[in-house]
Amino acid sequence: MKKIFLKDPIAAVRGQGFIKILHDYCMLELTSRGFNKKPLVPVGEAKILTSHKLKDTDVAIIHPTSGPLLIIGVRSQMSSLSKNFLNYFEMEVGEVSAIHERYPLCVVGLLYLHPLSSILTGKEKENFDFVKAEKMFNLITGREKGYDPQGLYEEIAYMRIDFKKNPPHLDESFPANKDLRLDNFFDKLLDKYIKRNFHLHK
Repeated sequence: MKKIFLKDPIAAVRGQGFIKILHDYCMLELTSRGFNKKPLVPVGEAKILTSHKLKDTDVAIIHPTSGPLLIIGVRSQMSSLSKNFLNYFEMEVGEVSAIHERYPLCVVGLLYLHPLSSILTGKEKENFDFVKAEKMFNLITGREKGYDPQGLYEEIAYMRIDFKKNPPHLDESFPANKDLRLDNFFDKLLDKYIKRNFHLHK
């Protein structure tokens, strides 16, 4: 991901070559947890109808007659963190609300990546309040049941990556709330998925 971004930051973001590596990672994690038999296999860039429009999902498990059962949104923000984070945050809340309005039992996760410090030329000294961002993510995660508030994700993994190291390093001590860490993100998603779709998995 670092090589792709440094080669051409604009093309990496707009062309999605950077973020698709995380898409593939999510699909492999789901496959390794038993989503390896059709029709319940992970798919990328699948269109679904939400409350008011068609949406391209990043990674999804979609039942052929019942629709999406599990969705993972994948986001990265590599520069202008302080300037644009609130807009990104509001967008994520709106998207999960639109999904749950039409599919209230769908398990929706969010994988969100920030750099520890910007590696974009000219933005190396950019400051960002990671503690505040963690508190904001805490407010929109932990949805347990189909009738819980629609503006919540079932699970969120908030990753802070030190891209200045070779290879880049995941900050495993962050966030302070362990429920927002990557190490148990997929297992917790799977647990909620099975509880809501136990009839599909014996």
